[in-house]
Amino acid sequence: MKRKLLVMALAVSLVFSGLTVSGVHAESKLDQTKKALQDIRSQKSREQANLEQVKKQLDDRKQKMNELEKQLDEQNKKVEKAKKDLQQAEKDLNLHAAIFKQRVREIYIKGDMGYMKALFSADSFNEFLARFETIRLIVKQDRTLLNHYFEAREQKEKDQQTLLAEQNKLKEEKAKADEEYQKIADLVKQHEAALSKLDDQEEATQEELDKIKSELAFSSGVWQGGYLKWPCNGPVTSPFGVRVNPVTGETKMHEGIDIGCSMGAPIRAAASGRVIENRPSNGYGWIVVIDHGGLVTLYAHMYGNTVTVNVGDRVYAGQKIAEVGNNGRSTGPHLHFEVHKNGQPVNPEKYLPPR
Repeated sequence: MKRKLLVMALAVSLVFSGLTVSGVHAESKLDQTKKALQDIRSQKSREQANLEQVKKQLDDRKQKMNELEKQLDEQNKKVEKAKKDLQQAEKDLNLHAAIFKQRVREIYIKGDMGYMKALFSADSFNEFLARFETIRLIVKQDRTLLNHYFEAREQKEKDQQTLLAEQNKLKEEKAKADEEYQKIADLVKQHEAALSKLDDQEEATQEELDKIKSELAFSSGVWQGGYLKWPCNGPVTSPFGVRVNPVTGETKMHEGIDIGCSMGAPIRAAASGRVIENRPSNGYGWIVVIDHGGLVTLYAHMYGNTVTVNVGDRVYAGQKIAEVGNNGRSTGPHLHFEVHKNGQPVNPEKYLPPR
């Protein structure tokens, strides 16, 4: 008898020991997941700060590029004007050079005609000297004017070369600015990709944390999971409470809420738990009931062939369990959703996050 009692005590001890170890393991995993989520969010915050800094650099570089483009455009206009000025200076020079050559040619080729004739037709030596001085001054003036156009053309050439050098310098600066801009733009893409990856990790870790919390809540029998997830993406078309039944016309308690969703829309588990019912029901068509530990949720009006879970299955929050139907006493496709606490129906919207 004592031996039997000892064996029983040992068995009970092992059972409770296993439960404790399981609970400790779950709590340890919860702490680890919380820390992992915190680390991801810290890393995400740093990555976001780095991204903002690089984006600022990109904006600064873009502003610099815009300034260089404006300067280069103005410089191109100056170069084009200098080119036209040089062409005009060459025309002026060619024209006056031709006039000068023609005048000299007339003096030296015509001999006793033209200027020479004018000289030797003077009535006196004084008149000869006066006419000679006049001709000399005319030739000197032509030469001076010609030199002026030579100098003007040379100056225009120098101006054009200076502008071209400045233009080439601006082009080089613009090319370097473009290269630096592209490098920073690539860096922005890298930070955005890293941030996107951290977003995915954060979402996955948060889901894992919610799942662990739900598991702990289920095993303890006390709901600790915070908000439930909306089981279907649609508006509440009929709230919890006393109402006139749209089918029977009776005034009675509506123990859940109706969520307007299209036919075939996915129905998802509002939290992690175990499926305890999966069957047809009078008035509600096909129903699925999930025990979450402290809370029980009911899903109705589905068709049995769309249900993807079975009694005894463990499901996680957000897992698809069926599709919206119009089965049973229903005026159109929708999901009837109930929440029960301690065996009594409660308003589901108190447990659902506001929209």
